[in-house]
Amino acid sequence: MTPNLARPDENVSLLSRLKHGVTVCVLCILSAAGLTARAETNAAASLSNAPNIYVDYGQTPPSYNAVKRATNGLGCWIWAQQVLDKQTIYLWRAFQVPQSDPVVHAQLSISADNAFTVWLDGQEIGAGSDWRTLSSYELSGKLAPGTHVLAVEGFNDCDKAGVIVGLRLKLADGRILNIPSDTTWRVVPRPVSGWQTAAKPQEGWLPARFIARLGQGPWWAIPTTVAHIQGSLPEPVPFWRTSRFQFILFTGCAVFVLAGLYLLIQLAIQSKTHKFLQIERDRIARDIHDDLGSKITQLLLTGEASQIRRHSPVPDSASADPVLQMCSGARDILATIDEIIWIVNSQHDTLNDFAIHACKYTERFLESSLIRFRFDVDELPGKKLTQLARRNLFLAVKEALNNSVKHSHATELTVRIRLEGSAFKVIVEDNGIGFDGRQVNPERNGLNNVMLRMHEIGGSSEIISRPGEGCRICLSCPLIKPRFHHFLSKPAHPEGAAGLPADRETGLPAKPMRT
Repeated sequence: MTPNLARPDENVSLLSRLKHGVTVCVLCILSAAGLTARAETNAAASLSNAPNIYVDYGQTPPSYNAVKRATNGLGCWIWAQQVLDKQTIYLWRAFQVPQSDPVVHAQLSISADNAFTVWLDGQEIGAGSDWRTLSSYELSGKLAPGTHVLAVEGFNDCDKAGVIVGLRLKLADGRILNIPSDTTWRVVPRPVSGWQTAAKPQEGWLPARFIARLGQGPWWAIPTTVAHIQGSLPEPVPFWRTSRFQFILFTGCAVFVLAGLYLLIQLAIQSKTHKFLQIERDRIARDIHDDLGSKITQLLLTGEASQIRRHSPVPDSASADPVLQMCSGARDILATIDEIIWIVNSQHDTLNDFAIHACKYTERFLESSLIRFRFDVDELPGKKLTQLARRNLFLAVKEALNNSVKHSHATELTVRIRLEGSAFKVIVEDNGIGFDGRQVNPERNGLNNVMLRMHEIGGSSEIISRPGEGCRICLSCPLIKPRFHHFLSKPAHPEGAAGLPADRETGLPAKPMRT
């Protein structure tokens, strides 16, 4: 049987079919590769349109959804009422965190055209200068319940300007609290001290101006770049570090110090007053002993002498009537008692009471002399004299009257009492023979005592006399005296007899004396 062999044309056809199948397979492979490459190219093109997200500290870039989450809570673009080139504005917003739930997490997203700096409760969170970038600050920590302040400083280089902000707070109970940028924000006219922490807006802080919504041109709907930055919330300030507590503490310390100083001054004054009262008691005891005691002793001696004369067989007709002497002595004792009572009694401490008492004493003292007297007393207000001033001034007047009666040979005497400004003045003037100060006996202490008494009460005395022209003694006592002046001033220490520098020739105070 002869074998069945194929014809040459059939072999060629078979080879052609084989080549065609290989070609189709190659084309299919190439087509598949082309579709894959196109898909990869399209994927790469679509990926190139997605935001370029980066995270500090080498963290893995998040997905596209992270970009959407970063824009959650953003408000609108805001600015001041007027937009200028090279302009800096200051935005302020206060918000409340519920008392029951603190903030456990916070996310602050912000962008500005052209630059910004942001603060939370006065603590700087961050800054940026590219409006195409959205800065997202992941803030860890807890934000205490109460009032908090978000502050932004924005800068515009030229053309249009805006700031967009979103603060997203997660509370402890899971609730979300959003603080977006809107017209409730305030524009601070100038960066006054503490504006980043002010709890309430001040007068003149106008509302921010709405510029554009999120996604409205010329700004982005989705930022080109999102910068995720790790940060921390401002730590709660302890109450002892707050300005209010420090102010209260400082005020309390100042009040305490002032109260302590006041009490110390009062204690010193009380101690000095007690010492003064002790001195006054000693002085009254001395006056009673020296003046009243001597007069009562004299009265007693007069009575005993009268008793002896009554039993004497030969009466002494040349001696004065002892009964009259006893009556005169009793009157002197009563007058002395009246003077002591008047000096001690605080109900007679006005200027008018002093004038009345001085005039009565002058009238009683001069009634047995040949000197005519008159009074020139101005109308006096209801001001008062201290006990020491009344005593020293009255004793100085007594000494002046005594000198006039004993030494002046005067026929007329005038007592003038007046108030000149803050000085209460008593002037005793006579028309006697006068004297020369250089010829005064230095052993006589009358005028020295006048000077000393006036100097002790902070006053002054002026003695004007010339031979043949009478004598004029002017006593001046100040009324307006600070309460603590006597406490703070140095006590008077006598120098010589008068407590003032004494003249070497006369022994009298040199400065007050004029002859």
